Amino acid sequence: MLRLAVSVSALALLSSAAVLSSAAVAADLPTFSPPPAPMLSTTPIAYNWSGFYLGGHGGWGFGGGNFDDGFVIGGQVGVNWQFSNFVLGAEGDGSFTDWGNTSAVGTVRLRGGFAFDRFMPYVTGGAAFQESDVGWVVGGGVDYAFTDNVSAGVEFLHYDFDNADSNVIRGRVNVMFNSMFGM
Repeated sequence: MLRLAVSVSALALLSSAAVLSSAAVAADLPTFSPPPAPMLSTTPIAYNWSGFYLGGHGGWGFGGGNFDDGFVIGGQVGVNWQFSNFVLGAEGDGSFTDWGNTSAVGTVRLRGGFAFDRFMPYVTGGAAFQESDVGWVVGGGVDYAFTDNVSAGVEFLHYDFDNADSNVIRGRVNVMFNSMFGM
């Protein structure tokens, strides 16, 4: 009888050891679950002001010296480079005017601004030209990008020549070509 009790005890011990060892092997098997979903950004991508643009403007000049008050209408072409939130650019423009003794003015200017996504305030300055006279121009403005390729804004410019000056307030609309050149 002792033999039977030892045999039953040994068999019970072996079977419980087999159950424990098979559970350990089962825990080591790889699990087959689907891969995690890709991470999607909920933060919108900020607008990039870099690229070329072409546009038109119109407004009013308040003359001083030999300049009368009168309209300003014309066009501009320029390029911007954005570094983080800072925007640097160069712009040239030409305008027909009704300022008495002058019928046209033009500028070549540098621009510097700070981009708040699609809104960009900036300062500008450079050389001004009218007929045979060369002067300077300084000012500032704000632009807003309504779409990826169209912006509009308001600008103040002070033109200064030897014997005449004008303070101009004008609206502007630009078509931007930033996506065409990979900028």
